[in-house]
Amino acid sequence: MNGTLLPSGTSSSHASRRVRRLLREALALSYARGYAVGLCSDSPLEQLGEFGERVGLGAASTFPVVAENGNIVSFDGAVRLMTPFPASGAVRGIVGDVAAAHGAERLKDTSSPEFGGTPVSHRTWAFGANRRASVSVFAPPPLITEAARTLAGWARDHGVELGLDRSARHGFLGVHPYTPWHSGKRRTLEVLAREGHRLLMVGDSLADWVPAGRGVRCAFVANAAIPEPVRASAWFVSSRPGPDGVVDVLRRAATAPHRPPRLPKAAPPAPKE
Repeated sequence: MNGTLLPSGTSSSHASRRVRRLLREALALSYARGYAVGLCSDSPLEQLGEFGERVGLGAASTFPVVAENGNIVSFDGAVRLMTPFPASGAVRGIVGDVAAAHGAERLKDTSSPEFGGTPVSHRTWAFGANRRASVSVFAPPPLITEAARTLAGWARDHGVELGLDRSARHGFLGVHPYTPWHSGKRRTLEVLAREGHRLLMVGDSLADWVPAGRGVRCAFVANAAIPEPVRASAWFVSSRPGPDGVVDVLRRAATAPHRPPRLPKAAPPAPKE
């Protein structure tokens, strides 16, 4: 989503009409070739479903979605929890305590600005809405910095694995049940590949990269922030940025002469004695 289909910070409602127009032909080619086209993002499932509807992917729940950084997958109408987060309640409690110490007022759960959420002020904060297996926080930069520091110390002291995706400058903190936090999408895509799905990931950062040999092709838009070895190993890197680059990738995939072989499906667990 951010930086790939949408420039970072852009309202999805403002950009969706252009994205829909750009995607129309590429989607038709992809569907004719037998591909299902979906969305992959750190954003929650509900927001991604609404955006997908607006850009022409179909009704929500009819197209594949990898949400919350890979922690949640929606496919064929079923929602699947990939990475449980048993510490999410404790994380939310700690953030609330830090916010109270800062004298900040909690607002109702919200979405990020690109999904129409209302930005917080210098004295307010909110949890991200619709999170099932992660926690997100929108707050002033000092509160984000302090919350991340406190959570890191708590996790270290209690032996809890936490990945912290923090951007104090943008007033955002994402918390995931693994480290590093940017490995979440890769973990899930590798599982789906082992289950027999043929996958092409289109992204703009290292969080969208799966190393070669693991059953996932990776392509990038021109403005991708990736190191040169990743760029050289990618299946394709478009010369176009943003949604134009996504369309370029989809067209190339739809007209490629061969599809990648399936990986063997994961063997079922051996029965217990």
